[in-house]
Amino acid sequence: MQITCELHGTVREAYGAKTATVALDSGATIGDLLETLDDGNERVAPLVRNGDGEIRPHIAVHVNGESVATGEGAATALNDGDEVTILPSVSGGKPTLPFEMETVRLGNAAFEGLNNCYVLGLEDDAELTLIDTGFPTDETRSELERGLAEFGIDFSDIDRILLTHWHGDHAGLAAEIQEASGCSVHVHVDDAPLVDGSEATQDMDDPAFRDTLTRWGMPPQKQTELAEFLDANAATYGRPTVETFTDGDRFGVGSVELEAVHLPGHTVGLCGFAFDGHDGRELFSGDALLPYYTPNVGGADVRVTEPLAAYLDTLVRIIDGGYERAWPGHRGAIVDPTGRAADIIDHHRERTERVVNVLADSPATPWEVSAELFGALHSIHILHGPGEAFAHLNHLEDAGLATRDGRTYELTTTNPVTEELFPTVADRLRPGYEPVH
Repeated sequence: MQITCELHGTVREAYGAKTATVALDSGATIGDLLETLDDGNERVAPLVRNGDGEIRPHIAVHVNGESVATGEGAATALNDGDEVTILPSVSGGKPTLPFEMETVRLGNAAFEGLNNCYVLGLEDDAELTLIDTGFPTDETRSELERGLAEFGIDFSDIDRILLTHWHGDHAGLAAEIQEASGCSVHVHVDDAPLVDGSEATQDMDDPAFRDTLTRWGMPPQKQTELAEFLDANAATYGRPTVETFTDGDRFGVGSVELEAVHLPGHTVGLCGFAFDGHDGRELFSGDALLPYYTPNVGGADVRVTEPLAAYLDTLVRIIDGGYERAWPGHRGAIVDPTGRAADIIDHHRERTERVVNVLADSPATPWEVSAELFGALHSIHILHGPGEAFAHLNHLEDAGLATRDGRTYELTTTNPVTEELFPTVADRLRPGYEPVH
């Protein structure tokens, strides 16, 4: 029989393709499918199943749109023509909340794609509230207008916008909506200057930004290529009048209260918004926690002085929050935020080891390290690649395991021990969790 598979996130990366058509014997199960996908290489199955052969709690496996979690799990029998979807750390089915919420999905060709604009305050007498707004392009604006119209909402109806951070794919349409409605726009105090325009964003015309790229060892021709990409993807940013908030501030939205949770690393002022769900606390996580990507640190906001250390603290804070579910700035909801945060910690632990291996061969600049990590860089990755390398080099330098001479970093010892540079969180993970890296 023929089974069609759609693979996402780390599973797609391990398999090497987004889709697969697999021939199985009659009576085969999800477990048999995983083994066949692996073809003896142990790429996919270890990501999806734990040591007991059960589906990991942060992996969603659907057969013809139905989750196998409430049935036989890995023992679920398959039939000819079935469509199987495997989605790491995302939820399946229609999520339920103790209040009304809608999501408008917005395209984004420039960055991570599929931005989420969350619509709250749909109850009578509640303040109609958006969490993030999307990129300020004609296409995204039309998508948001059409999406809101499905719920009978126009820009002029919005009472309040809560921004998770300053990036244009989240804050870009806030000024236009404010102009149409007079709504208030709220953002963490540390990101406010980049939203209201009182400080420059990461602009190639800013000498300080150029100096940062040069310190990373970015060649002049790559700086030019980055400038051309940023110019080609530039949009007209309106500058809203903003109201600032800080960690712990609260916002009433009808029957739900949102609590601001400061989650720096990706940007200085990135904030999530926590609330009480049916089964415990949940979190609008912005780009602090994403289901398919590891949020960039170092290049996404060059103001963050110790980006990896800040982001690791954020991941620990998410784990300590014990959230039942997270609603990220991109793509689907995360059903095991603790497990996903632990996966990202493990990812950065491995990446630091790779950086150490690069430096073991010879001293290197962040740009040279990024070339070893990521290969040839183009578009926004010209910025994000060396920024990520810098974040790890900076982490090693702060720990005394590397030293910097001008633009170049070198190890201070031949066999650096990096394990202690990362938090231990095993005691806070759900039963059955095993790292996917």
